[in-house]
Amino acid sequence: MNILLKRILVVLAAFLVASFVAAFVIAFAVLMEWQEIFSTGGSTGAGWLLVGIFGFVVSFKALLPAVVLIALTESFAIRSVLFYAVAGGAGLVGLYHGLGLAAHDVLVGRDLEIMAGAGIAAGFVYWALAGRKAGCWREPDASSVGA
Repeated sequence: MNILLKRILVVLAAFLVASFVAAFVIAFAVLMEWQEIFSTGGSTGAGWLLVGIFGFVVSFKALLPAVVLIALTESFAIRSVLFYAVAGGAGLVGLYHGLGLAAHDVLVGRDLEIMAGAGIAAGFVYWALAGRKAGCWREPDASSVGA
C-alpha cells in the first residue's frame, strides 16, 4: 500500500478517535451532575448512546476546519503537542460559537471551559495518534535510500 494512502487512513482514524474523546469529555462534564446515567445499574446504555451520537455530531461539524488544519500541519510537518492542544481548544470554542450555542456577550463560562478542555484533550489524542509524525510521508524511506 502506498505510504500516502496509509497516512491518510491513520489521519482519518486519529480524527475520529479524537472526536469521540472530545464528545466523551463534553458529555461527561455536562452530565456530571446526572451520575446515574453512567452508573453501573439500570440504563447504562442511554449515557453511552448519547456520547456516541454527540461524537458523530462533533466529528461532522468539525470536519471541514479540521481537514484544512490537518492539511497544513501535514504539509509543514508541524509536530508540536502544544500546537495541537491549542488548535483543538480554539477549534471547539470556535465551533461552539459558530453553532450559536454560546451567549454572544460572554467570553468566559463553564460551557466554554468544557469546550476548550474537550478540544485540548482531542488535540492531544490526535497528536499522540497521528500528529507527532506529521509530514512523515514526505521523508525518504530508510530501506529505499541505499537502493
